[in-house]
Amino acid sequence: MKTPPGMRHRFQSAHSTQTLAEGLAEYFEAHPALKRDGDLLSPEAKQFFRSHDAVHVVYGCGTTMPDEAVVKLSSLLGTTGGLAVLRGYTHHETLDIYTRLPLGSTLLALLASPYLIVRTLWRCARQTRRWPWVGYEAFLDVPLHELRATFGIRVAHG
Repeated sequence: MKTPPGMRHRFQSAHSTQTLAEGLAEYFEAHPALKRDGDLLSPEAKQFFRSHDAVHVVYGCGTTMPDEAVVKLSSLLGTTGGLAVLRGYTHHETLDIYTRLPLGSTLLALLASPYLIVRTLWRCARQTRRWPWVGYEAFLDVPLHELRATFGIRVAHG
């Protein structure tokens, strides 16, 4: 299956036949700096980022600022992590990332936020099941389109 027009990655397609493992591999291939398996991260930060990156793939999000906003909202409202996900954003590793974000793209994301917030809230409320924040590894061999159907997840750009 080819990458749909207007999307950068195959995992972003609502109809992606890739498994979750294949979608994650594509995500990390496109963003090699996001591989966070080294010794520099605490075990808690590693788990947070693994779960966060899985949400990127399952919800079909890239790494643009608007997509990051969708991932944050979906993590809070569409996963079993709920409000506990907020603790992950207090790790020094996460705070370090936010200090390096460009102001212009942050402001553009904020301007798009009312639409993104309402749409993401609506989509998360309509999910049939919450995506597992921890333990999603059991789904690594399942095609993304099947996961999305099972959990009632609509991709960010669908």
